[in-house]
Parts: sequence; structure tokens; C-alpha cells
Amino acid sequence: MQPRLTLLARVVYGAKNGFAHIAAALEKEGLLGREVEIRFTEEPLADAAREEARGRRVAVLYGLSTPVFLELEGEVARVASRYPVIAGGPHAEGAYWHLLRLGAYASVVGDGEPAIVGLAESLLGWRDLSSVPNIAYLEDGRFRTTRISLADLDEYKPYHEGLGLYPPIEIMRGCMYRCRFCQVPWQFKSNVRYRSPARVHEAARAYVARGRRDIRFIAPVGFAYMSRGGRPNPSAIAELLSGVAEAGGRPYLGTFPSETRPEYVTPEVLEVVKRYAANRRISVGLQSGSEALLDSVGRGHGVEEVLRAVELIHSYGFTAVVDLIFGMPGEKEEDVKATVEVMYRLADMGAKMRLHHFLPLPGTPLARARPRPLHPLYKKAVLRLLGRGVFEGDWRLQEDLAWRMYCRMARDPAPTREPQPLPGYERHCNEGN
Repeated sequence: MQPRLTLLARVVYGAKNGFAHIAAALEKEGLLGREVEIRFTEEPLADAAREEARGRRVAVLYGLSTPVFLELEGEVARVASRYPVIAGGPHAEGAYWHLLRLGAYASVVGDGEPAIVGLAESLLGWRDLSSVPNIAYLEDGRFRTTRISLADLDEYKPYHEGLGLYPPIEIMRGCMYRCRFCQVPWQFKSNVRYRSPARVHEAARAYVARGRRDIRFIAPVGFAYMSRGGRPNPSAIAELLSGVAEAGGRPYLGTFPSETRPEYVTPEVLEVVKRYAANRRISVGLQSGSEALLDSVGRGHGVEEVLRAVELIHSYGFTAVVDLIFGMPGEKEEDVKATVEVMYRLADMGAKMRLHHFLPLPGTPLARARPRPLHPLYKKAVLRLLGRGVFEGDWRLQEDLAWRMYCRMARDPAPTREPQPLPGYERHCNEGN
């Protein structure tokens, strides 16, 4: 049987891994390879025309973070004027109306596995769009969202052999914390799910069979895997990591993209990670040296907890990498001074620091917060510490990106019939933003 529907997956910066979950879901339901095929594209209009000439129905898939959306917004509009566009990713969920105003067929606002299966069936003419779960769409000038269906991670492979997609293995989806600047808890409404050790081990064996021994994991809080009541579960982490090692893999946990929080940095967890994991760096979030600011953004921990975690990390032979965010909403000069003081303390402790500038991410409580210029005290501290090799991160680029993100959201901040810009946004945004 020749597939009747071609899904063209738009590749950005050469990255294809994000489409592994989509492919696995379509394959599980018996659609991929029969009624549906997936092809990768960097020229969606040209490739869509070729598929159409072959007699195929065509839709174009986009996975969009906000920076990628800002870069490809014009392209999405052009493609959507000719072919159905399905948009997924953080921006598509947090600001789905942006995509629908551009003409997208649907924007995915929940777990992508149930959504892509329903969308494929809709494009094949088998079901009405309104019955597809986890999407937003435009009907008679109104934005509609459908029922939310949560995926069981164990039902889907986190990779796809046929397409050669072997991303970091997602072991945890959703987050039990509610940091006001982070998209994860607001995307999945704090519905935390885990992929079981047995399923992770199956995936690890498949990765190793393809020569991919370095096994990384995706988790908003890596050391919270299978956690119970906000406490770490060292035995589950040991089962996870030891099984990957037995499969011939080299597991990495507690480093990107499975950073952790200070509450989960315990001697028991570090013993397990030291025994089984390949990484010798552990990333832990602090974000600010100000107790007041940590409280206002909902971090749920204090500064001293992070400093104790750093000491513990170092005592086990790891290097701590601490995340800090400059310019968070509500930040006052005393907050900046407190953060700078902690930066010097961390440097003296031998920690690395990954520096960020606040980004107003769609779908978060701070999505409409106006960025601010980098405080001079931060610049002074960075210059003084630069020669010690303690910094990493893209904070310089993020300062400009923050304004671009804010201005795009300020022009169209809510799913109303017509865009209703934030009052006075023109004072801060020009046509270039």
C-alpha cells in the first residue's frame, strides 16, 4: 500500500530529533508506512509541490520554540497559505493563536502523540478536526481548543529506527514545581509522568545496537526521577542507570538536558550517580541570589540550599554548574547585589555558572513581563570574574532576544478575535522587533 499522506517535517539547524515521538506514535497506531509517510524538508514549499505532484496529500510539520518561531514566522505564513501546517513545540502551545492567525491548520497544545495520530486521521478525511485531542484550531473566526488527553510514556518509543532518530530519552514529562518563568509546569499543568526503567532499558539497547553508547535523558528535574512526595528516589535512579550501563550504554543524568534542583542533591543520589553515570558535571538551578526574588518567582527553595548542594556535589568529585538568570521581573538593585555576592561565593567554591537573561516565555505567568537592560553591577561582576573561566551560557544573545520575544507577544498577547496589543507597548517596541 502506497501512503496517501506525506507529512513534511521542517528541519531547523539540522535538528530532526524532535520528530521521533511523532513518528513513534504514528507507527504504534499502524499509520506510518501504510497511510502516512514522514519526509524531512528544509524547503517546504518546493518539497510539498513535488509530493502533491505524486498524488499525495501533504501537510507540513513545524516544531517551534519562540526563537525559531520569530525566525520562521514569514515562512510559516507562506506555507500555510498553500498547505496545511501543523505546529507543535513550546511556542505553538504557549501562543497557539499566533500560529492560527498565520493560517495553520492546527496548533498542538498538549501531548503530541495523541494529537498527531488524530491530525493524520483528520487530514485523511477519517475524522472531524474537533474530535482530535490536544489541539487548538480556528473555526468561524474563533479559537477552539479540544479536550486534553495525557499520554502514557510507556506506550510510545522515545526514538524511531526507520528515520534514524535517537534523541535524548525522555524519562519525565511535566514538573511538580511552578516556577513562574518556566514553561514546563504550565504546559503540562503539573501532570508529572515517568517512563519506566524497563522501557528506558529497551530504548538504551536499541541505541547501543546503533552505536550510540552515550545515553542522555530529558527531564525537567533529572534527580526527581520516580520521586515520591518531593523526595528523591535513589533506588529508582539506580535501577534506571544500572540498566542502561548493563545494556552497554554510558548514562548521563543531572546534566543537560536533565538538570536538577537542590532538594534532590543528596548523598544517596550522588552515590548512585557517581557509581553508574558517565557525567562529572551536575547542573543545579539557583536563578537568583535574592531570597525575595526566589520567593516571588516561585522557586520553592532558598540560596543556602543551593550552596549546600554545591558543596555536596564537589565533595563527591563532581563539578557543580549553577544556573543564574539576570533581569527577572521585579528585580531591584538589592536583588542584583545579592546575586552578585553569590556569584563571587560560587566562584570561590570552584563552581561554574551558566548565565541567562530573563526571557518572557509564552504560556508562563511572566509571558507579558517587559525585559530590562542588564544591570551595570552584573556587567562589572562578569568582567571581574571572566578570567577565572567560571562562566558559560548565551546571556548576551538572550538580552536582545528577550526584547524580540516581548514585542511579538505585546502586539498579540491573547486569543481574542482581533489582536489587542498591550497598552503602551509602542514606547518600547519598534517595527524591527
